[in-house]
Amino acid sequence: MTRQVRSSIYGGAVTVADQAEYQRLHSALNAQSAAMASSASRWTQAACTLAAQRERLVWCPAAMQTAEPSVPVHTDQRARIDAARDASDVMARRCRVLADECTQLADLVARAHSLYAEAEMRNTHIVNRAVRAFAVHHPVATGIAVGTLAVAGGIYGWATEGSFNWAYSSKATAWAHEGVVSGIGAACSGPGGRLASLTDLPGQSINDTAAVASPFLSHVGGMVQGTSLRMRQVDSADMAVGGASGIQDALHDLRRLGQANGAGDDGLAYGTIAISQYRRQDGSQAWLVTIPGTDGQKDSPFGWIQNAELMSASAAQRRDADSARLVVQAMQQAGVQPEDSVALIGHSQGGIVAAALASDYADTYRIEHVVTAGSPIANHPISSNTWVTSVEMDDELVAALDGASNPANDHWVTIRGTVTDGDSDGLCTGRVIDDSDGPYRLTHDLKYHEAALGHALDLGSPAVQQHNDHFRGTIAGDYVGTTYWQGRMAHHTPGED
Repeated sequence: MTRQVRSSIYGGAVTVADQAEYQRLHSALNAQSAAMASSASRWTQAACTLAAQRERLVWCPAAMQTAEPSVPVHTDQRARIDAARDASDVMARRCRVLADECTQLADLVARAHSLYAEAEMRNTHIVNRAVRAFAVHHPVATGIAVGTLAVAGGIYGWATEGSFNWAYSSKATAWAHEGVVSGIGAACSGPGGRLASLTDLPGQSINDTAAVASPFLSHVGGMVQGTSLRMRQVDSADMAVGGASGIQDALHDLRRLGQANGAGDDGLAYGTIAISQYRRQDGSQAWLVTIPGTDGQKDSPFGWIQNAELMSASAAQRRDADSARLVVQAMQQAGVQPEDSVALIGHSQGGIVAAALASDYADTYRIEHVVTAGSPIANHPISSNTWVTSVEMDDELVAALDGASNPANDHWVTIRGTVTDGDSDGLCTGRVIDDSDGPYRLTHDLKYHEAALGHALDLGSPAVQQHNDHFRGTIAGDYVGTTYWQGRMAHHTPGED
């Protein structure tokens, strides 16, 4: 038994004609599956009939007559019936295998070409609205219900693995994540909400609530961490981030950077981002900025409070977030020019930073592509000129903290991964994850996003391939090298600029 990740794709540019053709193929495969299943039933019925006929030969007086005393005629007849019955069983098994394979192929076509996407998004929207309405009008009951589900999930994990596991709690409540968060936002900042009088913003999203809370949290963060951002360039002997030939390479390097930062080795440490330079034959430049997630260190610009600022509906508050300031300053120091092509990739808070920069610095930098992993960015006003590739897990709480589903359009594709238990065989095998035989883990780990992206590419989705090609085009050129920039927060000292 192994754990694997299977992906579904939402959004992307698909023509009506192509969608109709894929739908016809999907229907034809399902019809063929039904025909094969029917044939399997008939072959099984034939085998049962032959088995019954064989048994009747024992009791048939005519069959007991013998041509030679030592060789009964019924023995030869029973042998022929046995052969026919065995052949019928073989045909039934083959038909069932073909039926299963047709069903799996139909599912692959649906996943690769987003045939279920519209219906699934509509159902998700209905559930989210219902949960949101209940959360707004019955917050205590909602808390009790969600808490009960979370505890039940944890108990199931205890029974399965012998210890309490928050991953099972997250999985048990996954269907309600976005609706509950959306309800919190509406209850706090919507018309008549508890915080509505504190902001001039008209919305009802969790981002509006973040806009209300951010000034207070920023003040607290300033007292704890300080407000002075100090940045320096650092070296990496092992080069955690190298040249990328596509989104999969870039996502793998993002994971390597996060691991190196967390381990504090190779000259790197927490609060470090990477900026890779590419040079084209015409002399122009392209850049890939790799941004890790929250590390929670006391003097890190990637602390917990910065998440609220980055999620704010206020552009000014997003720009003032320490992690966003670090990335912008590093881009300036690295030599990124307004006319250069820029791609941003980030995990968790790093993805929110990428979305914030694409929203608020579109007039300063030519940000052509943003890739996020486990980042709640559905409500960010990202320019329509920027392509967005979002990778999320379906039971991942962090990615649902925006309280909304990502837009699904020509330039925004969301890959949603689902962890399943099963053997690695068959046409619908997903991407097997590292340590898949160990305890079930929270899917916010980047290894799950890597697997989800890998399976989406394995499916051959045109939408995902278009995004991968666009990402490649954004950073096209010869890889020059990568610089690493580390940020630390400190209290302002007299005389400091």
